Amino acid sequence: MKADFFYRSIPGRSILKVCQKSGAFRVAAWALRTPPSRRLIPRYIKRNGIDMTPYEGQRYRSYAEFFARSKASAAIESEPEELISPCDGLVSAYPVTPELEIPMKGSHYHMTDLLPSPELAENFCGGLCLVFRLEASDYHHFCCFDDARLLARGFIPGQLHSVQPIACDRVPVYRLNRRWWCLLETRNFGYAAQIEVGAMLVGGVRFAGPEGWMRRGDEMGNFELAGSTVLLLLGPEVRRRLAFFPPFTEAMEGREVRTSMGERLGRLQDE
Repeated sequence: MKADFFYRSIPGRSILKVCQKSGAFRVAAWALRTPPSRRLIPRYIKRNGIDMTPYEGQRYRSYAEFFARSKASAAIESEPEELISPCDGLVSAYPVTPELEIPMKGSHYHMTDLLPSPELAENFCGGLCLVFRLEASDYHHFCCFDDARLLARGFIPGQLHSVQPIACDRVPVYRLNRRWWCLLETRNFGYAAQIEVGAMLVGGVRFAGPEGWMRRGDEMGNFELAGSTVLLLLGPEVRRRLAFFPPFTEAMEGREVRTSMGERLGRLQDE
């Protein structure tokens, strides 16, 4: 069933509510980790037009193992002042108002909806929020967008709504869904926060390493079983100095623009 059914029809919304409360998603997660779930893989590849060339020779014991598949990492070529995409997906960008609100996807999110404390939220007053929405055909791993020290990481429990546009237009998905956050002290972009938002069915995340120092392009983790969203929060100085490259200038108008992990989105300008 598509997200339109769950969010546009009364029967769909009823089924979704039952699934969220009954534990049906946990049963689905278990099933997708079993060997019989391998039968779903060819259909999923065909329906979503996934290029499997980078994964030639790999064998998967379950659908879950296929979804979390990994490919050899390529060197990311960029200058220190250039902002790169932390993942594949569709990117859009939104200002963080002085009131710490983000007018995003038909909803107004307060920074404390996304982060666990007002103290963390204050770092991004007047800053910028970049939203990377991953689709089924995307590579579901994400990397560090700059040389950075991982200062803290946490989990905020929640629900498992779809992150497709139809769902985001009807419910405040990024406030309601379960999410993982981390605070980064970056070499070139100051303090930043990265938030991985879980989605239907499962919304799990596996992290690649412990807290500490990471280089630009180092893998941070991957989503499990279902695609989702990465939010990147940047401070006010970055917002003042960041100039997006075409076609990502359209992202600041709230439009979604296709990007890939490591792609250069923009550059910090001298003040």
